[in-house]
Amino acid sequence: MSAYSSSQWQAIDTLGHTVDHDLNQLRVGLTMGGEPTYVSAEDLASLQWRYQALGKDKRRIGEQLLLRLRQELAPEGALVHYGVGKLYPGELFPRWALGCFWREDGLPLWTHLEVMGKSTDVGQTWEGAVVFMQKLAQKLGVPRKRIIVARDGKTWGPAACVLPVLPVTTQAGTVWASCAWQLATNSQDVVLVDGDAPAGMRLPLSQLQKKQTLSTEARGSLTDRPILPAEPPVVLPPNSIQVALCVEICHGQIKVFMPPLTSVRGYVDLLFTVEEVAVTLNTSVVLEGYRPPMNQGIQGFQIVPDPGVLEINIHPAGSWTELVELHTVLDQAAADCGLATVRYERDGRSIDTGGGSHITLGAPRPQNSPMVRRPDLLQSFITYWQHHPSMSYLFAGQFVGPTSQCPRVDEAAPDSLEQLEMTFDLLNPEAPLPPEVVDHLLHHLLVDSTGNTHRAAFCIDKLHPTKNPDLQLGLLELRGFAMPPDGQMRLLQMLLVRAFVAWFWRCPYRYSFKRWGADLHDRFLLPHYIQADLITVIEDLNQAGYGFQEEWFKPFLDFRCPSYGQFQWQGYRLELRHALEPWPVLANETNTGGASRPVDDTVERLQIKVQQLQEMSSRPRDQAVAPILICNNRQVPLHCTHRSGEFVAGIRYRARSYIWDQMVNALDAIPGNQQQRLAYFLKPEKNLRFELWDGVTQTPLGGFIYRVWSPVPGQPSDWPTSALDAQRRWQDRVTSLPLYECTASPIVHPGPRSSLVTLDLRDPRQK
Repeated sequence: MSAYSSSQWQAIDTLGHTVDHDLNQLRVGLTMGGEPTYVSAEDLASLQWRYQALGKDKRRIGEQLLLRLRQELAPEGALVHYGVGKLYPGELFPRWALGCFWREDGLPLWTHLEVMGKSTDVGQTWEGAVVFMQKLAQKLGVPRKRIIVARDGKTWGPAACVLPVLPVTTQAGTVWASCAWQLATNSQDVVLVDGDAPAGMRLPLSQLQKKQTLSTEARGSLTDRPILPAEPPVVLPPNSIQVALCVEICHGQIKVFMPPLTSVRGYVDLLFTVEEVAVTLNTSVVLEGYRPPMNQGIQGFQIVPDPGVLEINIHPAGSWTELVELHTVLDQAAADCGLATVRYERDGRSIDTGGGSHITLGAPRPQNSPMVRRPDLLQSFITYWQHHPSMSYLFAGQFVGPTSQCPRVDEAAPDSLEQLEMTFDLLNPEAPLPPEVVDHLLHHLLVDSTGNTHRAAFCIDKLHPTKNPDLQLGLLELRGFAMPPDGQMRLLQMLLVRAFVAWFWRCPYRYSFKRWGADLHDRFLLPHYIQADLITVIEDLNQAGYGFQEEWFKPFLDFRCPSYGQFQWQGYRLELRHALEPWPVLANETNTGGASRPVDDTVERLQIKVQQLQEMSSRPRDQAVAPILICNNRQVPLHCTHRSGEFVAGIRYRARSYIWDQMVNALDAIPGNQQQRLAYFLKPEKNLRFELWDGVTQTPLGGFIYRVWSPVPGQPSDWPTSALDAQRRWQDRVTSLPLYECTASPIVHPGPRSSLVTLDLRDPRQK
């Protein structure tokens, strides 16, 4: 079911075309990519769909989705590639990455679909791998004696044929060359490193004797002449080539491992030779290894595993119409393969997939990227997001704050704002700085609290990194966007960003940063203040000519901060909502390779809003006597909003503890006062008991109990088994109190009210 009515979506779609018109008139040349993430629609509990990166079901579903998307999205002549993904700390081998790639000029990248194999057994044997590699060497014009037989370290049997190969430039032109490998161990055998990864990832490259000078790969574009076999063959000094083509047999299928070539000409010509051999031998092959070099005339998408999700690195789109068509097809294909965009917490609350839905901004060529041509756009985005916390918290995932995957610039380091302000003074829209200078200025400032550049809300790792030319792609990655539960909501996020690009291109947003201080987390993690700030954002966009409507963002607020229930007593209405809470990263005391970082998820936050249905007094709003709200015998600091008779507050509490039960016996040896403070801080709350009292008559008006979810002993994986189960758990959280059970003793503060909006029940000093 869509989040929007047909009339709402029509208005959103119309605005999308308006923004496109402005982007075209301004000649921005913007393309937008993304990284939508999905989870299993049926398997709600297994760890591969919770926090583990790998899993057999992920690979199986990923392959199904790959072939379905190739049919729907890829042009004729596209390449299906079962390749190598990223290598993460603590993991022995890179993760897999399933890809589909094609040439932008319309020429086929792979012509003969009948020899494009799948991961199915077709009865191939080791002899078939040897013949295939010998034929490849012949076609490339390198001696067969350079083929190396790599052995399995356990069985000592032949496991793969290895051919060091590289395109090099000679006096006769660009040709294929090879070399011998000499191991430092003086062994005649190449033994693969143990593991389940393809042979190409298990080559013992560290055992090769050191070579002072490695051969340089010849560069070449798709418009250059194809690389031809050398006559006579070119043989380079031993170990001067340390990349290799590999052929192995796996589950009865020939698998060819493509080496990490950085030039598109070499990669495409090597791929053509592999296809030619497959056709000649009338055998299918599965392409593995490294993907084609991107941003050199090759386009495509990849499906990769990430903690708890399948991530789709979708190819960029140049217009609103392309974005809508692309993401509509993607969502339908994912649903057909048994994937979903929502998962559930143990308490039944619907949450995002957990893998994010990052947005990338760029252009078909890095040098044409709006962020390269106008680096002041980056300043505008960073400054506006810093001025408007709703942009950081409304669209993000469950995990926010300083140690999250997308911390704000004012959450990363104490002096980050001062450093950025000095840097931003140098970004003049009238005289753009070269991209290498921009990288030098901002590379060490756009980081998280540990200095990690990839975990910044505005990530420039792929803009123009001077130390990594292969990643100079002209891309800005906005990481503060989680996967919404609905495809149209995801498109609205992208439209919002497109509108900001158009606005900032015309009118750069050049202001000093705001110093939010404690207000940032005290107020803006509550849905009321997020919504209030969002209204000012919408007003800004409307003044810029883009008619966003507040009601379009209601599904985001209801999903991020759902309502637990409403109560109405004697002229007052109370609403209890979920609020956001930063979860700090825990000390990394164990190797968590393959999983997400451990965080302290024991603290939660709620928002309670009290509305006066009828004027209880003729006094002005700033002089009105507020009702008294009691939570677990603590007075809650109700704060007036901009609406007459409306008050709001936050409640922060420990929802669970993984050490309290073990500490109880040790408390007897601790003095009473210190013991009480430890209990305040560490003991989890089982229930939150709310009572509302009249601020004048000191009489109770009503109350309710909020049941705090806590893990069931012996059931660490007590996840909802279905959407109905999740809904039942959610509805069981709140129950009304009879009026006669409202027996708290309200105490009116003798002095001025606390400036804090959120009451932390763990802190006995907040009274």
